Amino acid sequence: MIRYLKHTEINKELWDSCIERSANRMPYALSWWLDTVCGGWEALIEDDYRFVMPLTCNRKLGFDYLYQPYFTQQLGVFSPDIIGSEVIHRFLAAIPATYRYIDIQLNSGNQPTDASFSYRPRKNHTLDLSKSHIQLSASYHRNCRRNIQKAIHAGLRVETGPGPSVFTRFIHRNLDRKLTSLRKNFYPVLQQLVQISIQNGTGKIQGVYKPGGKLVAAGWFVEAAGRYTFLVCASTPEGKKNQAMFLLVDDALREKAGSGLVYDFAGSNLPGISYFNQGFGANESFYTAVNRNLLPWPLRMFKR
Repeated sequence: MIRYLKHTEINKELWDSCIERSANRMPYALSWWLDTVCGGWEALIEDDYRFVMPLTCNRKLGFDYLYQPYFTQQLGVFSPDIIGSEVIHRFLAAIPATYRYIDIQLNSGNQPTDASFSYRPRKNHTLDLSKSHIQLSASYHRNCRRNIQKAIHAGLRVETGPGPSVFTRFIHRNLDRKLTSLRKNFYPVLQQLVQISIQNGTGKIQGVYKPGGKLVAAGWFVEAAGRYTFLVCASTPEGKKNQAMFLLVDDALREKAGSGLVYDFAGSNLPGISYFNQGFGANESFYTAVNRNLLPWPLRMFKR
């Protein structure tokens, strides 16, 4: 039987134990991550935390809904056991009817079949870090190698980056201005999540500096749940010109090569980002965004 739990009813020790033992485990599903990005998250559980699914929920205009929080690429059902499509069907069907609008993303280990939802495939990129850096770099595309050398010849170097507040301001100044739909809580949540990840020993900020110490690129990495995930990054115009981001990723791969972790690019359907990731020999994987709109008219028309 699948049980629906309010936030205060969730046993987070049992929850995290299930996530850490899951073959499809991801940092996004750990309780500390969910607490930060969606403080009142709820859950569906089965067989005493053998199967679990977080419900990232909110309320607006008198209606409860499920959404995908910032910095949280994949959620869905997690378990140490095999997760067949019938399991996903049961969990989707068990989502309380009070959630009139659902727009969430499952993980790459979930294959949904429930016809009451609509589905959209989304792309991610990963690398197996059981290999040495020599083996990994042998799969780099020619243009990727050339860009790394350009950064080196420009005198750029990778070092420990700035603290969470400086990093957040750097991202704010240099993130692509096309991202105009960001809600006002984007940067406060980013700073809090980075801060907590550093405090619990999973997070790391790396910076790319030019001679003289000027920061031209920075990225935030999280090592948790068997993955080394590259989450948020930005470059100054000078950093972009000198291909600083290529040097930053190569440095991370060099550091974690042979670790047995999965390097997770937190990939994207955007062609430019996909091209960048695949330049390092990354493999494509897919996860599923699911949507259901049961809002009354006319609200339904505004949430297509």
